[in-house]
Amino acid sequence: MKYQVDSGQIFITLARGDFINKSLEAVAVKEKLTSGWVHGLGAIDYCELGLYAFENQSYIKKEFLDEYELVNLTGNITLKDGNPFIHSHITIADRQFSAMGGHLFDGKISAAGEFVIVPGNIQITRKFDQNIGLALWCLGEKNA
Repeated sequence: MKYQVDSGQIFITLARGDFINKSLEAVAVKEKLTSGWVHGLGAIDYCELGLYAFENQSYIKKEFLDEYELVNLTGNITLKDGNPFIHSHITIADRQFSAMGGHLFDGKISAAGEFVIVPGNIQITRKFDQNIGLALWCLGEKNA
């Protein structure tokens, strides 16, 4: 992984074998980010995706173990339990050009990964919501 800051944005290139969310989190820690927006693209050969099933308040998970185009990654950076947390979703395309996507638990770069983080100027924390079953954004709350 390599990255460079330019005009307040962080440009990141990931190499073969780098894990996406782990790498983005490492940048967020090093740059002391408390909020931000992430987007990117590339090629992967492994990922674990999920769909949140509200009725069970748990994720349905599936691993993908082939070569895929990472058509789009969209995500954000917030603080969860005081540490930077990456929440990302991706769309991937297979050899038949069929697209699928979901919540990204993590994925491994096969050829290239190109990402941009746009840091926020505020601190956004997450707090567990028992009704939803997830840690959600706390905006405008003191001591969240």
